[in-house]
Amino acid sequence: MGSKAAGILGKVRFLYFSPREYIVLFGSPTGTQCFSGRYKRVQIHNFLMAGQIDQESDEMLPMTLRPGEHTCLDKGHARGLTIHPGPWHIEYGRGAVVTTLPFAMVDTLFLSLEVESVRLSTIEFSKLATRRFRR
Repeated sequence: MGSKAAGILGKVRFLYFSPREYIVLFGSPTGTQCFSGRYKRVQIHNFLMAGQIDQESDEMLPMTLRPGEHTCLDKGHARGLTIHPGPWHIEYGRGAVVTTLPFAMVDTLFLSLEVESVRLSTIEFSKLATRRFRR
């Protein structure tokens, strides 16, 4: 489904979602600059499969992420990103996952006024969470 989170226009597919973890596949056809967000209760790992992402923050020297490389955004930290056209990555988040949802949907809902994408995302989250709780 389409997504616009933190200024990144892209496609996202939720592979796994529970109250403590999530895994998504994310890709963007266009390049952009954006802000990672600052999650006080979630640690986020990114595994780049294609493309290039440049990162910079107060806590680290600027770095370039290339296919096959991994980066981790620790709890309470944030980064500025330059995303070159065509990247695909797997994102794994661990912690209080529900605290990430407002950040993930605010751009789509209030800037793009794309209610249908938020509705579809909510349905997808609900299906995955319900499936997880049934186990």
